This record gives sequence, C-alpha cells and structure tokens, in this order.
Amino acid sequence: MKRFATHRVYSLLTAEIKSSQVLELEEDRRVSKLYPFTEEISATEWLPGLVVLSPCPIWKNPEENFSEFKKRISKIPVCETTLRAYWIYPFNVSLMEFAGNSRIMLLK
Repeated sequence: MKRFATHRVYSLLTAEIKSSQVLELEEDRRVSKLYPFTEEISATEWLPGLVVLSPCPIWKNPEENFSEFKKRISKIPVCETTLRAYWIYPFNVSLMEFAGNSRIMLLK
C-alpha cells in the first residue's frame, strides 16, 4: 500500500473537489481510501497540485483549460468498478487551472 497527500482531489464520479486529502493505493493501483489530511503520517508522499480519481484513463487535450477538461471527462463512460488516481502537475490550485506544461500521470 502507498499513501499520498495532496492539495486538491477531484472525483470524476461525484464531480467534487476536496482540499487537503490523503489517498491510499493498493498494490494493484486502485484507490482504497480517501480522507482529510489532518496531521502528518509517516510514509506519506506529498504531491503538490491536483489528483483526479477516475475509473477510466484520462488525458489532457492541448489548449484545453481545466473547466473544459472536467466537462469532457465527465462524459467518459465508466470502464472499471475501481478508481485510479491521476496526478496533474504542475497545477495552479489557487486558480484551479492547468499550468502551461501540466502533465497527467497515473499514480503507481
């Protein structure tokens, strides 16, 4: 199991954005827990930016802003019953917007 903490988490299933969250991943990369970050926990990796929880692979189209991205991925049909975590970095959490060089990476 791996544990990550991050500034923001966006869930594709609920369309909710949560601040200061901890997520736990099982060995098969599925998200097993999500809870508020209230204190430092040993063996937790800090990820600046945003993590998106999605049951399907996601990607960013060139020139797409975050609002357009959320709208597009909300229409992706559910392809799995488990959630995966995708880290978007760099990401401007103050503006809730992609940076010019934002990348999306599946957390492992």
